[in-house]
Amino acid sequence: MPKTKQAVEQAAQLKIYIPQLDRFEAKLLEWTAQDKFQAMVIKVMRYGAPIFEGCYGKSTNEYGVHMDTIFPIFSNTKPIIGTLFMILQEEGNLEMDDPVSRFLPEYDHGGWEKIHIWHLLTHTSGFTDGELEEYINEYVKDELKIKRPDDNSPQEDWKKYDDKIKKALGLPEDTDIWKALSLRVKLKRPPRDKSMSYCNHGYSVLTDVLCAAAGESIDSYAQRVLFEPLGMVDTHWILPKEKWGRVLGRNERCVGHGYINSEELYKSESGVGGLKSTVIDMSNFAQMILGEGRYNNQRILSPASVREMGKNQNETHINQWDAWGLGWNYRSTKVDDAGTLRSARSLEHGGWAGHRILVDREYGLSVIMYMGEYNDSYGDFGRINNMIVAALE
Repeated sequence: MPKTKQAVEQAAQLKIYIPQLDRFEAKLLEWTAQDKFQAMVIKVMRYGAPIFEGCYGKSTNEYGVHMDTIFPIFSNTKPIIGTLFMILQEEGNLEMDDPVSRFLPEYDHGGWEKIHIWHLLTHTSGFTDGELEEYINEYVKDELKIKRPDDNSPQEDWKKYDDKIKKALGLPEDTDIWKALSLRVKLKRPPRDKSMSYCNHGYSVLTDVLCAAAGESIDSYAQRVLFEPLGMVDTHWILPKEKWGRVLGRNERCVGHGYINSEELYKSESGVGGLKSTVIDMSNFAQMILGEGRYNNQRILSPASVREMGKNQNETHINQWDAWGLGWNYRSTKVDDAGTLRSARSLEHGGWAGHRILVDREYGLSVIMYMGEYNDSYGDFGRINNMIVAALE
């Protein structure tokens, strides 16, 4: 039964209402029987103790669905990026108010020179993914006369598309087309103008800043300062080949199944969403946040850094939806798809194709839920969080 032995034996100390965990398990079994998703792995902890661990559904890989099944976690990568920047700051290698151009000289024009690291972490740079995509698509179509593939085209067509652009612009083979063309876009609004627009491209730029400041690859740096100290043994940007068989294999009904099942993703070092991990490893990370920078006698960050990362950086904004930490979605007064019962100080982040993390500091709670979902609904994560919080006394 997914409610843990520790939860049952220590229900009073952990302040858990066991019948609600039973109700939660029944709901997950009901959804599994209804084929609402292909697979799900979930791990819930309270006050440092595991209280619920469950595996549901099937994988197209022989390994199956287990607690240590590996998932590409997409935008769950972003809280990790925020943490790595706090470590770099504590090491004296950067300051959140440093301009991006200090580390990437090519970002010294078009408004990019006004953008600091803090702006990118809080999605307040003034750039938006939509505007960047619109400019790039129009430039390639009108100036380079290259036709864009359909959104559902196979990866081979997209590679040919990229190759044509590189050839037309005389760019090296290993060039990131999006980054190269984004430098041509001029900033339409100043950063820090009390408005936020979630911008994946900002985290792509942050990846380059991080590598420049650390003097090594993102995977190498993260392994050394974060993953190894936390015992995150199955967390990688470049996933070792011997672990490929442990990744959840997705069927054709799953969101993004073609790309998610590809070797290209297994090797991605994208700071936007290239990390691969397990619910076990990410629970360790969540416990470090709840422990104000400490986990299992290891100090990763100072309490000051954890507090700074986990506060509302956009509190002067009028729009309540702009509440955001450094790499985290900050609850505040939001009524969103992550559950209305979580506390106002809770930190959360979604990840494309069924990946969510919740760290609720008021309740001493962490929820890591990874799945293969059939539609981009985030797997009813709000309902899941509400049912879990309802089990707390």
